[in-house]
Order: sequence, then C-alpha cells, then structure tokens
Amino acid sequence: MGGDFGPRVVVPALVKSLRKHPDVSALVTGEQRALDLALNDPAAVDVLSRIDTCYSQYSIGDDDSPSSIIRSKRDSSMGLALQAVADGQAHACISAGHTGALMALGLVILKTLPGISRPAICTTFPTSAGRSYILDLGANLDCSPAQLTQFAVLGSLTTRELDGIARPRVCLLNVGEEANKGNGVIKKTAELLKAEPLINYCGYVEGDGLFGGDAQVVVCDGFSGNVALKATEGAARMVSAMVADLFTSNWLNRLAALLLGGSMEALKSRLDPAHYNGAYLLGLNGVTVKSHGGANEIAFGCALDVAIEAAKHNLPEVLSPILQSMIEHNQTAKTN
Repeated sequence: MGGDFGPRVVVPALVKSLRKHPDVSALVTGEQRALDLALNDPAAVDVLSRIDTCYSQYSIGDDDSPSSIIRSKRDSSMGLALQAVADGQAHACISAGHTGALMALGLVILKTLPGISRPAICTTFPTSAGRSYILDLGANLDCSPAQLTQFAVLGSLTTRELDGIARPRVCLLNVGEEANKGNGVIKKTAELLKAEPLINYCGYVEGDGLFGGDAQVVVCDGFSGNVALKATEGAARMVSAMVADLFTSNWLNRLAALLLGGSMEALKSRLDPAHYNGAYLLGLNGVTVKSHGGANEIAFGCALDVAIEAAKHNLPEVLSPILQSMIEHNQTAKTN
C-alpha cells in the first residue's frame, strides 16, 4: 500500500518480476478492495497461482509517527509483511512506504543482528569499476563512531557475500582525504576502523570519489549519505535530459541519435536512477528492502530484484554467526 502509487505500480511490477523469476512466489499484503482490483487483471492470469494475499484494514500514512505506528498499526499492511518474514512465511519484505515506519516496525518485529544497535539503509552506486555499497543513506542522521564501525562491518560482509570480493575496500566519507581532515566523530571512527580485523579499511574518500571505483564500501552518517544519494539522482536526471535535448536540437543531431540508437538507449538506462532502486535495511534479522516512494514499475521491479538476490543469499543467516563470533572475540580480548 506504500509509495505514491500503491498497488497500481506494485502489482504490475510484481507480475513482471514473477515471469522473470519462475522460482519465486509472493505474498501481497494490503487493503482487500485495492488488492483485488489490482490483481483482477486477465494479463496476470499466468502468475496468479504464485501470488497469495493477506488483507489488512490499516495502511500507514506519511503523517503517522513511528511511535504511534508501533502502538496501533503493527497489523498494518507493512507490519503484516514484516511479520511474515519473522514467522518464516516469507524470505524477504519489500516496501515503498514510510521509511521511518519500516525502520521502527523492523526493529520491533524482526529485531537486529548480534552486536548491531541500529540498521542502516544501504544501496549500490554504479562506479567505473562496477558498483560500490554505500551506507547509511538516511536511517540514522546522527551516528556514533561505534555505529559507523558497525555499518562498515555490515557493508563489508554484504559485499563479500553478494559480489564475491574477499577483502572489499572500505572507505569513510569525509571532507578530505588527509588524515587531519574531518570532525571528531570521523577521526574516532577512522581509529576504530583501522583496528577492526573484519574489514579492509582504506582511508577517507571525498564525494567526488564515490564513482571512481576505488572503494567497494563507503561508510557515512545518514544525513551525508542521503544528501549524496539525492544529489546523485538529480545530477543523473539532469545529464539524461541534457543528452536527450542535445540529440533532438536539430536534424543533424537527430540523425546521429538514430545512428547511435542502441548506444543511446544503453546510456539512458545507465543514467536512469530507476535502475538502481532498492535499498537494504542492513542489520535487521530478516531481509528487508526499501523502494523509493515515487518508484514506477521499472524502478519497483529493480527493487524486487534486489530483494530476491538478498533472499537467495539469505543475508541475515550468513551475517549473524560472523557478527556473533566478532562479539565473542572482542569480549575475550577485553578479558585478556
């Protein structure tokens, strides 16, 4: 029920995703009338047998506070979806709804992985060398050095699992690359990251280095990360529009665009933020993926791909024993 469009976008995107992934089935939670209307589509008949529904009287609005949601809307469509993961009825939850609500309900229903105080929003940025994982992107506006270190461990382990990189390069987002740059939190975090054996800490990275490919994991607080994300999306849309205008400005440019048809479409696709939709709430004890609230069918389909990939790798089950081992090691080290 979440996002700007609700079932009108979610259900058609899901139908296309199920055709793409024949080994996947879905549980759709929401208001009965809205879901029945969206699912009553003759074009979806080939995948309807793989879609179950769970009806709820409640959905979460943008004005609902996290505290009121926990008190009175745990049986909302979002709450039911998270509960399905907690009960083992689903391998992943995906929502385009209220980010604060998803975080709050996730903490209450799914809890966090061992040693993790707060989950972080994590997504991938395209780089010249592939992709990098960046976290946090808005769940935690103010972070302590300990929390940023937890994010670095989560990001590093996730990159290792999903991308097969044994020792991913981890960098800390800062206002400069020099050791004397940054505030007290950044400097203290750098000390903790250097001492953490689970990660390959490689120093600071500035905003203009996010797409260079030198870092496979970039760690930052939610305020800085969200600004970077939104600025990147805006720049990508601007460049895409400028390229489109350039190739339609006169007949010669239109001819060039016609000759470059396939390459132009590939460039447009790489610049489209919709193709990078879908962010993990890393640190929750269950796969949870947040879609952009304004996602169209293409974007929501990409977020579904993210959720399916994480579910197939069973990220929380992979991360949990490693994090537990880290806690036990640190406790032993302190005792000794």
